[in-house]
Amino acid sequence: NLEERNEANTHTIKVQRKGLLVAEDTILGILDASFHALFVINEEGIIQLVNEKSCEVFGWSKEEMLSQNINMIMPPAVAANHDQYLKNYLKTGIKKMIGTQREVNAQRKDGTTFPCVLGLSEVSKESGLICGFIRDLTSEKQVRMEVEENHKLMLKIMDSSFHALFVIDENGIIQMVNERSTKVLGWTKEEFIGQNIKIIMPNEHAHQHDDYLKRYLATGFKRMIGKEREVPAKRKDGTTFPCILGLSEIDTNDGTKLFVGFLEDITVRKSLLIAEAEREASDNLLHNILPEHIAKRLKQDPSHIADHYENTTILFADIVGFTNKTSSMAPRDVVTMLNNLFSQFDYLVGHYDLNKVKTIGDCYMVTSIPSSEIDNDGCSRVCMFALDLMKCVKTYNMSGPQHGHLDMRVGIACGQVVAGVVGTKRFLFDMWGDAVNVAARMEQHGLPGKIQVTKEVVDNVKSSFLFELRGTLNIKGKGMLDCYFLKSATDKKLRCPAGRRSQYNSPHPHQPLPARS
Repeated sequence: NLEERNEANTHTIKVQRKGLLVAEDTILGILDASFHALFVINEEGIIQLVNEKSCEVFGWSKEEMLSQNINMIMPPAVAANHDQYLKNYLKTGIKKMIGTQREVNAQRKDGTTFPCVLGLSEVSKESGLICGFIRDLTSEKQVRMEVEENHKLMLKIMDSSFHALFVIDENGIIQMVNERSTKVLGWTKEEFIGQNIKIIMPNEHAHQHDDYLKRYLATGFKRMIGKEREVPAKRKDGTTFPCILGLSEIDTNDGTKLFVGFLEDITVRKSLLIAEAEREASDNLLHNILPEHIAKRLKQDPSHIADHYENTTILFADIVGFTNKTSSMAPRDVVTMLNNLFSQFDYLVGHYDLNKVKTIGDCYMVTSIPSSEIDNDGCSRVCMFALDLMKCVKTYNMSGPQHGHLDMRVGIACGQVVAGVVGTKRFLFDMWGDAVNVAARMEQHGLPGKIQVTKEVVDNVKSSFLFELRGTLNIKGKGMLDCYFLKSATDKKLRCPAGRRSQYNSPHPHQPLPARS
């Protein structure tokens, strides 16, 4: 029986020992499968156990590390104090690192160091063994450094923007701003972060913002995202200013959304646009009063404009019997009649690139654009203007005017003139000279429905027009002059200057030009 019991005990011990070996191999396999380096040391700091990851991380083999002091994996400055720390712990029981994790530097076999997280735990009081896990932070630190560098770069890019920039979350809370935002709106970055973006909105817009965000997140309907629009913004001091707002959307890795907004202060731009619009309106008004080249000169030097021109063509047109016709008309009807008629004359002035000098009552004065050169083309354009003016009056009469038909006398002359801007109020670019007086006499001595011209006009336009000799008239201040009636144009190219076709040369001669309202 004793032998049987001994054999049974021996068998049990063998089974238990085998189980322990299997358990030990299993534990060692688990430890070797760990992603982190592992050391087990005794009370004297001597390495009792290491795993495969320790060999990979530090460069020694298991055989090289076993039975060595753990301070072999520490930089010299740390290694010198390690044994004393162990002694203090064993003597006092005060744990400085055991049961905690902290970042330290470790040293490889080749002498290089790297950052790591060290976690220590006591295996048991009885064994006196201490287990340490080491996680290499090199890759994490590198990634963290790259992230930080990218973040710094992003901030620098944001701060270099000419526009204010905001990043908000789904609740409208500001997550990030750039330097330009602080300059434009007056708050510091610290004052911005964590606040609702509504702080930069006037009250009438702020109360709608949260509802807009909620509606967008619920429906996905974009009213402003991906677009630019002009909105008012509010500074810290409460003042508002116009700006262009551009919004875009960012989908983050955690499934939430961020919104990026750019603000461009357009206060100066709008001021410039207003100033430009005012300047343009002023220029248009000036060009309505004066020839373009004279208007430019007047803007540059308003003190003195007076010139002598060798050859200018002058036209006077006057309504026959205007005083008698209008004596029984209401003032409003008189103005309406002149406005309708003269507005069509104004169109012809622009059509033939001429210069309207002025109207005096029912008299309409037009010249070619003053030039220092002989301007035969200008004379031709004035003649074409006169022919179309008569057609315009004929069309007016065919429309059945309320106060009866109109007849006009037209006179044309050409020659030297002196021209300049007169006065300082209500500028007028006027002309003086013998040719002006002769043109006025041509109109005064003319016949209703006729265009009377001087021999100089006939010579200037040569064979481009058909004239009829009226005869020799005694003209005040000039004596006996040959006078002609302008009948029609013989050169078809003249009928459409600059490639354009006058409405009065169209197949619909009875259709009047649109009158100015």
